[in-house]
Amino acid sequence: MAKRVGVIEFLQESNTFTSGRTGLNDFLASWYFTGQEVLENLRETNTPIAGCIDAASRFGWMLTPTVAAHAEPGGPVTEEARQKITGDILMRLQENGPFDALFISLHGAMVTETSQDGESQFLKAVRGVVGDIPIAITLDLHANIFDEMVDLVDIVISYRTYPHIDMREVGDEACRLLERVLNGEISPRVTIARPPMILGCDDGRTTNDGPMCRILEQAEQEMQAPEILNVAVNAGFTDADVFACGPSVLVTYDRLKDHGVRALEVANKLCDTIWSYRDDWDKPMDLSDCIDRLSTSTLGSGPCVVADFSDNPGSGAYSDCTAILSALINAGLTEATLGILYDPKAAAELAEAGIGAEVTLTVGGKTDPNVGGGPVELKGTVQAVSDGKFVFEGPMNAGVPSSMGTSVCFRASGVDVLISSKRIQMHDKNMFRAVGIEPAERAIVVVKSMQHFRQAFEPIASEVLVTDAGGLCTPNVTLRNYKNLRRPVFPLDEIDAGHL
Repeated sequence: MAKRVGVIEFLQESNTFTSGRTGLNDFLASWYFTGQEVLENLRETNTPIAGCIDAASRFGWMLTPTVAAHAEPGGPVTEEARQKITGDILMRLQENGPFDALFISLHGAMVTETSQDGESQFLKAVRGVVGDIPIAITLDLHANIFDEMVDLVDIVISYRTYPHIDMREVGDEACRLLERVLNGEISPRVTIARPPMILGCDDGRTTNDGPMCRILEQAEQEMQAPEILNVAVNAGFTDADVFACGPSVLVTYDRLKDHGVRALEVANKLCDTIWSYRDDWDKPMDLSDCIDRLSTSTLGSGPCVVADFSDNPGSGAYSDCTAILSALINAGLTEATLGILYDPKAAAELAEAGIGAEVTLTVGGKTDPNVGGGPVELKGTVQAVSDGKFVFEGPMNAGVPSSMGTSVCFRASGVDVLISSKRIQMHDKNMFRAVGIEPAERAIVVVKSMQHFRQAFEPIASEVLVTDAGGLCTPNVTLRNYKNLRRPVFPLDEIDAGHL
């Protein structure tokens, strides 16, 4: 008889330092699929659920999709949204149960208005309905993991790439272990360890052959032991003021072969390695140095791609900071494009003016004028108007439909600015193309992103520069007022390494 496996996604990353909140409309604006819509929309995409669908086909499972709710990173999830999404999922679990197992796609750094640990809050509610059945979850490698989670799930697999191009693969991997549980071959349990750090693993970067690559190699070696089913390394998410903020190691082990002693040894050994790399991470350059480089360098066969690191909406930043835009214009740099500048008011005004209209207006800096440059007045021409709909080219999120909302290309002083009415990270070339911009044809391409841009833009770049232009998500964590974080913690406190 076919195994009945429920499928769930509740995925959001919460920045607790932003003035905003993530409400139900933010999930609806990204995606909120129910029932069979989950399979119809996420099949053959680079998502964990697509990996689950692949595995189910091989294993002959009967999948029962409930809800796939996804929102862009932002402020903590409102209680209204949490209750609505959780309620929808629990209702569908009750109506369609019993299940043999569950597959759940989570982020791991979700905060709600009523809990620092949004995932465990959600998982407890799920356990209350489905009881003691196997649950496999996938996590973003920027998860902040609390101890409570390991007692609520049986299998944990985290992404191993940043940019996240292995999401489908990880979903499949989690389900391969779930199949072994259902066949009675293994009895998994999870243990956790964390070093006394808020920064670590070079923020999880895997494109520069740095510390995270070495740490993952060690994790892979440890997984060769038959009792170790998976070693998940999480770099943590520093933009969340929660107790468990920072790197962690989750080891899924087989209780038939280990009572947890060996698993905890593995987790602690990886934490020691993470600690050894505490001073090794790739810091962004100052904005003034970045502009000097752009002004003096000889451009190669492709655009110079500049990442506006600290205004990355993918970490919950506002995406409306203007410091880098003003710097480009003041330096007289042309043949440039920048995206995405989040400004619904400006997007609507320019869309109403229409293509070809010459307009003078104030853009950006409206969420918090004190962060990353306030509003700037621009005089320019509307080059294109779009509904903002596109499909991710990938490899990250490949095949997933999305939208930037009403969007325009506004040319001012030789810079084409993609202005949107939806706050979303620029990590796909099709986002520029939605408003008629072909990034490969520009001399300078500025993207509001930290790292995810690399999977799409690095292949066309002659050079990549990463700059901190003073946005909300500056990597300088000493500028933040952490109140809930466990202490002592590196680099905010002095740590006696001999007592680790």
